[in-house]
Amino acid sequence: MPACCGRRQKQYNTMKNIIKAHLKPLAACLVFVFVAGLAGTYVQFLKGELLDAALEGISSDVFRLSAAFFAVVAVELAAYYGYDYFRGRFSVANKNSMRGRFFDWLLARSPIEIMSVQQGEFVAQYTDQIDQVNDGYLDNIPLLIEISSKAVTVSAALFWLDYRIAVLTLFLLTMPLYVPKLIEKRLQNAKKESIDSFQKHLGNIVEWLSGFELIKNYSIERVIRSKFQKSNDDVSVKLFRFKKITYLSKTITALLSYMSHFIVIVATAALVLSGEFSAGDFFIAVGLIDQLSYPIIAISVYLQEYLSTKPLAKKLEALFEQAAEDSKRTLDIPNIDSVAFRHVCFGYGDAAPLLNDFSLTVNAGEKCIITGQSGSGKSTSMNLLLGYYEPQSGEILINDSNAFCVKQLNEKIAIMRQDPVLFNDTLRNNLTMYRDMCDDELIALLQKLNLHKFATPEGLDSMIREGGSNLSGGERKRIALARTLLRKAPITIVDEPLANVDSETAEKIEDILTELSGGIVFVITHHFSDDKKKAFAKEFRFSHNHVKHGGI
Repeated sequence: MPACCGRRQKQYNTMKNIIKAHLKPLAACLVFVFVAGLAGTYVQFLKGELLDAALEGISSDVFRLSAAFFAVVAVELAAYYGYDYFRGRFSVANKNSMRGRFFDWLLARSPIEIMSVQQGEFVAQYTDQIDQVNDGYLDNIPLLIEISSKAVTVSAALFWLDYRIAVLTLFLLTMPLYVPKLIEKRLQNAKKESIDSFQKHLGNIVEWLSGFELIKNYSIERVIRSKFQKSNDDVSVKLFRFKKITYLSKTITALLSYMSHFIVIVATAALVLSGEFSAGDFFIAVGLIDQLSYPIIAISVYLQEYLSTKPLAKKLEALFEQAAEDSKRTLDIPNIDSVAFRHVCFGYGDAAPLLNDFSLTVNAGEKCIITGQSGSGKSTSMNLLLGYYEPQSGEILINDSNAFCVKQLNEKIAIMRQDPVLFNDTLRNNLTMYRDMCDDELIALLQKLNLHKFATPEGLDSMIREGGSNLSGGERKRIALARTLLRKAPITIVDEPLANVDSETAEKIEDILTELSGGIVFVITHHFSDDKKKAFAKEFRFSHNHVKHGGI
């Protein structure tokens, strides 16, 4: 990368920043769960007092305590509803933020970055991975607040009741917390294998869907079904391996918890037998121990989920922290006067160079027609200009400055690909790309391109199905060309505009391209009328590993 290019960091919010952005519902969770914890603890004391009053036959106290019991339970339930409500808001907000940041990161990638990665990986990151991080990491923060609040409240109540029972309970019930840490590596490895397998599975599905016509045409449904089953089975095996480890951990945790619970209850019963505790005190102690068992087990489960999800959370966090735009492009060029390739060599991977000592200069106001065999480097040269690849040697200049330093280069180049992409939207939006443009201009250009059935205000409102599936190949090509011309960019690249169109339309397209003025125009084509080539300032004919300049 050229030294002239500076470096500017614009980092995305990390997980901590995502949490900070949603502190209000988190604070509300804390308030409501604290109230619920106090109410739940007080309920245990009311139950003990109610039992003692009943055993002593004091009916007035029974009625008074019963009324208080139901009132406090109502407060506890209302508080828990408030806690669940704000916990839900916190969870949804976090997931929304992560998806937004992921999509921002995605939009900031170059086309080559996107095309070089299996689409299934992006789908998995957007769905499965974000869900797992949210469910196993961020979603558990309100739960951790609930657990901590309840643990503090109940522990304080136990110490108030009897410090010996409190110490014994806290010592024994915290033993299950060590289980997740002991199996941390196994959990993380199993989780990673499961995620990788699912990503590969999604990639396969995307590939099969993209080649669906071929599958049907060659009647290979059984083969693909067999491949799907094999891939799906692998996902199931890896997922079940991870779940087996989690199930074992939960079983051990539950066993330790029950054993600890039993020991504490026996110790409490001994205090009753010695006369230090009443029946009501025993009832209170058992209730408090039950309440403390839940948060301890929940913490163990939380640790298990956190430890298994931690690597995935770090991966997404690193992704979110990538620069939102190309930080290496710092040069601002308001007007483009020339584009030059100077002794450019380029090849894909270890293959022989596709371009060898390629040089050309095109100035503003000039049109250049590029011809040659398929695979000779015509489109590759334009991809180099777009900055999708770097030359292995030589340089590409815009106004005598390195093209890789130019800020927002994509906004200065309009390109029509050989296989154009159309969105599931109106024709108008596909033409304008959501810019405000006069309908008259759109209609006039559609008429020039023999798209008369669309050349009305109503026609502009026609819906284009995904990929232009309700259009012919020629119609898709002409609509894409119209979109490119309407961009009016300083540099225009038109790749194979005459493919899949009839002779009459081809002639009209040639007329439009020859009439273009202003800016720099590159037309890549296999054939073009010889008499109309005269409108082009330059012609370059590509052959494998060689470029020939043709005078016009």
